[in-house]
Amino acid sequence: MADDWQDLEFLRHVFDETRVVRKPITGIITGYHVLPYILVGPEHDQPGHSVEVRGRIKVSPRLVIAAGSGGPTYGEMFKETELMDQRLIARVFSFRYAGRVSLESEELRIRRQERDAHGHLERVLEELAQREVINTGVIASPDVRFYPVSIDRFIREILDQEFRD
Repeated sequence: MADDWQDLEFLRHVFDETRVVRKPITGIITGYHVLPYILVGPEHDQPGHSVEVRGRIKVSPRLVIAAGSGGPTYGEMFKETELMDQRLIARVFSFRYAGRVSLESEELRIRRQERDAHGHLERVLEELAQREVINTGVIASPDVRFYPVSIDRFIREILDQEFRD
């Protein structure tokens, strides 16, 4: 599996095949906050079974670096003056990562499931609907061994939505 982390084409495949099934309805909040997610995918060694990863992404407030007379400009800070706009808007995301283990903590929970990935994904969506949970994203990953790549896809879709507004 270590070689797969070096295979950029394979990682691109995981990224492209990841589906964000459900985005959080509450949207991005301006201050520090936590964005829960549930990721489901087939278990590599037993395709008839699935793996569920539940975690939380810690999201910083928007970071705005604006050119102005009171402080350094973007170009002064990053030694770049021609390509970027005078302001940079960004966010910082962090989440726990664990390899092939059964793990449960406050930040991350990985559990193997008896049902197939599609069936388990349906159960997760039904659970969230019954509990009326609207702040949790749901992600379908083609290979949960590389779930950080799928989480990256989830974050990028949320950022695309946020910065488009």
